[in-house]
Formats: sequence, structure tokens, C-alpha cells
Amino acid sequence: MHPCRLTPTIILLGLLTAGAAAQERARVELNRQIILTQRQMIIRDNLTLTEAEAAAFWPLYREYHAAIEPLGNPLVDRLLKFAQSPATLSELQAGQLLDEWLDFEEALLATRRQWVARFRAVLPASKVTRFYQLENKLDAVLREDVSRKIPLVP
Repeated sequence: MHPCRLTPTIILLGLLTAGAAAQERARVELNRQIILTQRQMIIRDNLTLTEAEAAAFWPLYREYHAAIEPLGNPLVDRLLKFAQSPATLSELQAGQLLDEWLDFEEALLATRRQWVARFRAVLPASKVTRFYQLENKLDAVLREDVSRKIPLVP
């Protein structure tokens, strides 16, 4: 994998900087599109596909990410609000933040499980496994970067 290709994306992921909520939401959406493009390049460079496999995989991949992207919207909105004033987080809001994070994690895992069969229908198991490994590595890099930007709950 070429982590240097992901570096500009991580730098652009100014997810939680100061500013109006609408501007931040627009920035998050732009960053998501940049990240998706970068992900596709990294997956392409690290998942050797035949022409037939590629023809079947890439449309499915785009559908897969279209299914995953909306799952995080409520959590992103909550984190943007939290980042604007972390010191004023109430106990109720803290609980809601945790619940939304857990809901996101459960929905993400359930969605990934649903898509495994679809990917296995067009790729050998070894390539599906490699694809999910690549997805996991990319997610880990992005989560680590975002985690540095999100303040701890007081």
C-alpha cells in the first residue's frame, strides 16, 4: 500500500476546525469525496484484478460505498456540534454521542457483512479478503487522524 498517497487526504481532512456548522458540513462532504477517490486509487493499486473481475468489481464497489457513506451522517453531525463547544457537553449529550457511535459501528459491520456475498460472487475469496483488509487499513489511518482532532469528553 502507498500511504504517502493518503497523506494529502488526511491533511485535507480538517474535519473539526472552527467555523460555521454549514461550512463544516460542506467541508466534510468535500473531504469524503476526496477520500473516496483516494481510496479507489489505493484499492486499484493494491488489488490485482483481471479485466473481467474489474468490470464486475468497480460498479459494485461504488454501490458499496454509496451504502456505507450515509451511515456516518448522524455521527458526523453530532461530532461537529461537539467540537464547537466540548466544554458544554451535557450528560445526556455525552450518552447520545456514545449511542450514536455504537449505532454507527453496528450498522457499518452489518452492511459490510451483507456485501461480502456480493463481492464473493464476482471475485475469488482471497481477493475479497484482501479488499476488506485494504478497506480496514484505510479506515484505521483515517480514524487515527480524526481521533486526534476530536477532543475528549470533559
